[in-house]
Amino acid sequence: MRQWMNQVWGALGIALLGLLGCGGPPEGESLEVLGMENAGVTVMTPKRVMPLGDSITQGAAGHASYRCELWRKLTRNRYKADFVGTLSTGYLGENTCSSPGFDRDHEGHWSWRTDQVLANISNWAESTRPDLVLIHLGTNDTYHDQTEDSTVSELEQIIDRLRVVNPRVKVFLAQLIPTAGAALALKIQSLNQRMPGLAAAKSTADSPVYVVDQWTDFNPSTDTYDGVHPNLIGEEKMAERWYQAIREHL
Repeated sequence: MRQWMNQVWGALGIALLGLLGCGGPPEGESLEVLGMENAGVTVMTPKRVMPLGDSITQGAAGHASYRCELWRKLTRNRYKADFVGTLSTGYLGENTCSSPGFDRDHEGHWSWRTDQVLANISNWAESTRPDLVLIHLGTNDTYHDQTEDSTVSELEQIIDRLRVVNPRVKVFLAQLIPTAGAALALKIQSLNQRMPGLAAAKSTADSPVYVVDQWTDFNPSTDTYDGVHPNLIGEEKMAERWYQAIREHL
């Protein structure tokens, strides 16, 4: 978020200089690039994107997380986004991401279940006011024998509470990546089958809910480092699915 605020203040300063007759933007830069129109003060602010989930969203220290590769894809293709969240590190330390300007803000909470996220989402949303929310939640519910009905209900309530803060929020709901354990993978697959119905029931014209298939072609044997958490290959796969889903909404 900080880099966008710096850009905004820089653009406003350039516009003021122009209005005072003190010259234009620096050589090689234009007001349009800085989000300005002519010498006015209208600023094109990027959409606020909240990556919301558990450890798969947060990533451990020493791992980049899918957020890094998603950021790289967006910036490489000139899409502007402001990642938001109350956290900015991986689990037990920094995420390793070499992408220039990587916006580290996120709302991924290691080992958290959907009900734990639900209990906090109102405060997080009020603090960060997201326009787009990328939800990958439910994996830990299957580990703790939460029922599918309870998880689905909690996801619906998360969407409701996001809308209290932003009635036009766009929600991107993941069908979860599989895990290496066969029994748990079956539970996740069963939960994933509920996501299209959930999205259809909650989607509105003002606040659509889109299903993002993170399950298909994701192989825990080759795409994770421990049977659960994505390695570089898995992070790339997840990022590509998110990127294709959100890029037209930025």
